[in-house]
Amino acid sequence: MMLGMMKYHLLMLIREPANVFFGLALPFLMMFIMASGQEDVSIIMNFAFPVYITIAILALAITDSALTHAHSRQIKFLHRLKMTPVSPATYLLSSILTRLIVLAVFVATFLGFNVIFFHVSLAERNWVAIAVALVLTFAMLYFIGMFLANFLKNTRTTQSVLHITFWALLLLMNGFFHGEVLPNALRVFVENTPTLYALELLEAAWLNTGLFEGHAFMVVVGITVVFGTLSIAFFKYE
Repeated sequence: MMLGMMKYHLLMLIREPANVFFGLALPFLMMFIMASGQEDVSIIMNFAFPVYITIAILALAITDSALTHAHSRQIKFLHRLKMTPVSPATYLLSSILTRLIVLAVFVATFLGFNVIFFHVSLAERNWVAIAVALVLTFAMLYFIGMFLANFLKNTRTTQSVLHITFWALLLLMNGFFHGEVLPNALRVFVENTPTLYALELLEAAWLNTGLFEGHAFMVVVGITVVFGTLSIAFFKYE
């Protein structure tokens, strides 16, 4: 049953490649643009790597997983699924595992490009910490997207909200809005968006500065638990 659901999620990703293509292609585009005409490219890419991975995770979690779920509701697939033994937990877990496999392939490919073209060193990396950070950041953003995909009854509205969420989190992560020109209350919100904590966690794992240093780890875990619980509680088959 689990394998069957994973096959379904993979087929949905393949059939709707536009949903995730931009998010997975953007890091490669940014990588080569940033590298053009620069000296010490390996140093630049080393520090930029967590940013590119966060963008890919955001695309898989929001514009792929959550939008696919909203589409499945719209075409009544989930209504038919309700008549089967597949539980919401099985559906969500199979979706997460499928995207984590895709994420692993992306990360390996992206690392390969960095090593071959920009001579980024893979020595002295804590791969366990990197794997933990990748899984946690994906789970957090996945459950945020899945909660939004289930919270609203109207699927068309849901799709619009998900697109807005993707771009908002992407722009906020890249410092599009400058905190010093914002009112205090809004600045606090901007400086505590989930993607910034995801980026901080991935940076700590990638640069091996201590996964548990600071409070990013606990914040990401907390957000994951909250939105994971809400995703199951608000899960809609139709």
